[in-house]
Amino acid sequence: MGDAARKRAFLVDRDVTSNDDRMSWDFATSEEDYRKLIHYLPVALWQVDTQGASAVFDRLKAEGVTDIAAYLDEHPELVELAKDVVRVTAVNREAMLLFRGRSAADLIAPVRYVFAATPDLAKRVMVAHFEGRRNHIEETKVAALDGTLIDVHFTVTYPERQEQCSLLTMLDIGERLRTEGQLRQLQADFTHAARISTLGELATSIAHEVKQPLAAIVTNAETSLRWLKRDDVSISKLETLTSRVISNARRASDIVQRIRGMAVKHEPVRASLDLNEVVEEALLVVRHDIELRPITLTVRYGDPLPRVIGDRIQLQQVIVNLLVNSVQAIAQGGGPARRIDLRTSTDGDNAVTFTIRDTGPGIARENLDRVFESFFTTKDTGMGMGLAICQSIIVGHGGGIVAANRPDGGAQFQFSLPGEVQPSPRT
Repeated sequence: MGDAARKRAFLVDRDVTSNDDRMSWDFATSEEDYRKLIHYLPVALWQVDTQGASAVFDRLKAEGVTDIAAYLDEHPELVELAKDVVRVTAVNREAMLLFRGRSAADLIAPVRYVFAATPDLAKRVMVAHFEGRRNHIEETKVAALDGTLIDVHFTVTYPERQEQCSLLTMLDIGERLRTEGQLRQLQADFTHAARISTLGELATSIAHEVKQPLAAIVTNAETSLRWLKRDDVSISKLETLTSRVISNARRASDIVQRIRGMAVKHEPVRASLDLNEVVEEALLVVRHDIELRPITLTVRYGDPLPRVIGDRIQLQQVIVNLLVNSVQAIAQGGGPARRIDLRTSTDGDNAVTFTIRDTGPGIARENLDRVFESFFTTKDTGMGMGLAICQSIIVGHGGGIVAANRPDGGAQFQFSLPGEVQPSPRT
C-alpha cells in the first residue's frame, strides 16, 4: 500500500471512529439531558413497575376472565394486593413537591399511598390496564404525605407488552377548580340580579295576578256572611262559597310561592320537567302585562313532549325574559299587528324546542350576531345581561339558543333542550 493509500485509509478509520465516539457521546448527553428535563417537568411524574400486574392479568385472561370489573368486585383482595405489590421506582421533583416529600425516597414505595384518598381509583386503573388501553385519565383527589387533600388531573400511561413500566402524572388543579367555583358564583349572582330586575319591571302584572284571587276570596266570604244571616240558610251554597274561598286562597299562595321562587337566590336544582308546564308558569307572571298593552298572545303546546332535565326557576327565567323582550319590542316600535306567538315542539332527535315570535321591529342586521353578548343592549336603560344570561342558562342545560328576523317582520328567538333519555324496555 502506498503512502497516499495508507493516508486515505487512516483518515477513513479516524473519521469512523470519530463519528462513533461522537454518537456515543450524544446518546450519553441526551440521556442525561432527558433525565434533567423529566426531573424538572412542571408536572408530577411517577415511574411504576407494572410487570407483576401484567403477569397476573395474563394469567386471568388465560383462565377465561373477560369482565375484569366484575371479577374485581368479587375479589376486592386482588386490588388491595396490587396496591402493595406494584411499586413506584422513580419520581421527579414536582412529585415530591406535590406530595410534600422531603426526598424521592419518601415516594419510592408501593403505590398504596397514591390511592389513599380515592380507593376506588385503583380499581379503575386496573380495569383500564386489563382492557389494553394506553391511557386512563380522570380528575380526582389524592392525599399528600401530610394528609392534605389535593385535587389533581390524574393520568396513567400503560406499557406495551415489551415495556417494563407505567407512567403516572398528576397536575394540581385546585386553583382552577376554585376559580371555576368563583365564576359559577358570579354567574349565579348575575342571574339572580337579572331575575330581580325582571320582576321589578313586572311589579304591576304580579300585583294584578295576586289581587285577582284575593278579590275573589273577599267576594265569596262576604256572600257567605250574607247567607248566614238569612233564615233559609243553604248548606250546599255555603259549601260552594267556602270551596271557592279555599281554591282562590290556594291560587294566591301558589302565585306568591312562584314569585318568591324566582326572587330568592338558590342553588340550581335539576329535575325532570315538562316544558309545557314551565311555559304556563312563566306566563302567569307576564300575562297581565301582555293584556295591558294590549297584545294578542297565542300559545301552541306540543303534545306529547319528551321531558327535559333542568332547573325549573332558571328555565322560567329564560322564558319570562324572552316574553318581556317581545312585549317591550312591540310597545316601542311595533306595527298595527300586535302579536306574540309561542310554540313548543319536538324533533326527531328527541330535542324539545321553545319558539317565540313577535311583530316588533325586529333586530338590526348589524346586531344579529351580538344580541347574546354580555353588556350589549339597544335599550336606553338596559344592562345588556338578559339575553346573555338566557344563553348561559340554555347552554348550561346542554342546549342552544338562536335569534333571527322573520321574513314578514318581527323577531324570533328559539331554544332547544335535549329530551330526557328514557330507559330501554326490558326484554
